[in-house]
Amino acid sequence: MSVFENRVKRILREGKPAFGLLLGIPHPEVAEMLSLLGYDWLIIDMEHAPIDLERLELMAMAIRSPVVPLARVPSNDPIYVKRVLDTGVMGVMIPHVDDREAAILAARSARYPPRGIRGVGPRRAARYGLARREYLEKADYEVMVIVQIESWEAVKNADEILTVDGVDAYFVGPADLSTSMGFRGDWRRPEVLEAIERVAEVGRAHGVPGGTYCPNPGDVRWALGIGLRMLALGSDYRFLVNCAKLRLEEARRMIKCA
Repeated sequence: MSVFENRVKRILREGKPAFGLLLGIPHPEVAEMLSLLGYDWLIIDMEHAPIDLERLELMAMAIRSPVVPLARVPSNDPIYVKRVLDTGVMGVMIPHVDDREAAILAARSARYPPRGIRGVGPRRAARYGLARREYLEKADYEVMVIVQIESWEAVKNADEILTVDGVDAYFVGPADLSTSMGFRGDWRRPEVLEAIERVAEVGRAHGVPGGTYCPNPGDVRWALGIGLRMLALGSDYRFLVNCAKLRLEEARRMIKCA
């Protein structure tokens, strides 16, 4: 198997679920620690977390194979996409892809000419030049472009977004979607769930795998039931806070019962 084969793309092509986490704590040790647990992918979040390019590269280095390192860029900007991919992550998640033009830009930003507009200088991605030829031959096909559907406009435009050549997967952002629909943060409302199901139906029709954020088992069952496969089971900081909070509550209950 090539070192540049994207295992997550293969899993999704086979119709199987690929489970991952969002990383927002800007430390390589956290990335390494969570990569030892058996997840399929970890996505380093540059959109909402204080993670710059230097920190991104260190975190990507820390993620142990066979876990696939991915990154969410701050915006749909070819310069961000190029520089992020040059650090060696195997895919980019692009936030707020609301129409076909935005999807085309996202897909082209991650591919070399003639398919795209990515500048050639892959650096760490090509093993510092030691595997430059192989990387340049395979990057267009192994690097993932994941567009985020996270507004009502994007839901309405899902058909034209998901038929863009080079869009490998989509990820519904439930918090932003619910907010754009007038239900700030309340993404389990029937109207929001119906919107996500609508996107999932479009994805199935075009053979484009999709995913979303699933912080509890019920969310996972529901997402799998509508055909979503790229599922984020939580995030590093939420796991830390929730587990610490739970242990403290357990200890305090013991005192009350003593």
